[in-house]
Amino acid sequence: MVLVGLNLRTVFASLPPVLDDVRSDLGLGAAVAGLLTTGPLLCFGGFALAGPRLARRLPIERLLAVFLALTALGALGRGAGGVAGLFAGTLLAGAAVALAQTLVPILVRTRYASRAGLLTGGYTMALTLGSAIASGTAVPFEHAFGGWREALAVYAAPAVLAVAVCFADRERTVVERAPALDLHRLRGSWSIALYFGFQSMAFYAGLTWLPTILEAHGFSKSGAGALQAAANAVQFVPAFLVPVLAGRRRHQTGVLVTLVTFGLVGVGGLLAAPGVALLWMFVLGLAQGGMLGLGMILPVLRGGSGAAVAGLTAMALSVGYLIAAVGPFLLGAAHDVTGGWTVPLVLLLAITAAELPVGFHATRSWVVD
Repeated sequence: MVLVGLNLRTVFASLPPVLDDVRSDLGLGAAVAGLLTTGPLLCFGGFALAGPRLARRLPIERLLAVFLALTALGALGRGAGGVAGLFAGTLLAGAAVALAQTLVPILVRTRYASRAGLLTGGYTMALTLGSAIASGTAVPFEHAFGGWREALAVYAAPAVLAVAVCFADRERTVVERAPALDLHRLRGSWSIALYFGFQSMAFYAGLTWLPTILEAHGFSKSGAGALQAAANAVQFVPAFLVPVLAGRRRHQTGVLVTLVTFGLVGVGGLLAAPGVALLWMFVLGLAQGGMLGLGMILPVLRGGSGAAVAGLTAMALSVGYLIAAVGPFLLGAAHDVTGGWTVPLVLLLAITAAELPVGFHATRSWVVD
């Protein structure tokens, strides 16, 4: 699970630190470049519903191996050509990651129900650690291998390792069939989905544009990438702890309020005093890591069976990532229109604030049987 988590964000987190070079080389505008993040998020939302269906027919462990192999192919494809190769490889990896990440919460609830909080924490910690590694190594790889294409292709290697480990797993976990759950009629399921959508929108919008925003405020390209990597590295602590703590509480509302407050302080600080960006990126990293951990554990806590967790997870990821897909494009378009980064940061602040009202009911004590 840790190796799976490490590989589900590297393809996307490795792009922002070299995005200016990609745009310059291929002649892409900011809005079009934002589609390199928006496209995978649309895949995340569009393919999420297929994961639980596949898990009822084939072992989850084998499915994860196949999807990780496709992720590796997508990473290689990004460095294979021009605009077409970049977008095709990114979308292939997006579809593979979309299917893989729907399966992990189901596997946790079905195979390790008594340790759901701990394992979800380990998985989400690995997600954030993978992002940090990719953000911090993209520019050095670009310098070492002579270009952004070669640097982006490198991230196929850890996915290949994860494929081998998944195939070595002798377990065969298949979810039992269950009656269809009309989750769209349940108010709580919409709260989970909307919370997941807004926290993902804030994360991916920031992941795409914060390095560029930092460069616009005087940081070097390597310095901006290092700050993004530092924020991602900080995330792995709350990403691990929040699911563990949330799993021991009946209500998670206090956790939600604390995380949103940290997020507002981080984005607001970048807006008001970008000169001390290290502090604000540290605070923002704590917030985003915890928000991800909370988003991942909520379907597991609110689902009373493997089928219920599968349904809640599929709905959260499908609806949530379709919402999140708007974020990178929205911030890029706002920059194209205004020519600056103040309005995009205000939009990021509003997206972060919206996580509190939409997620309030999701953190109350209720269970879908």
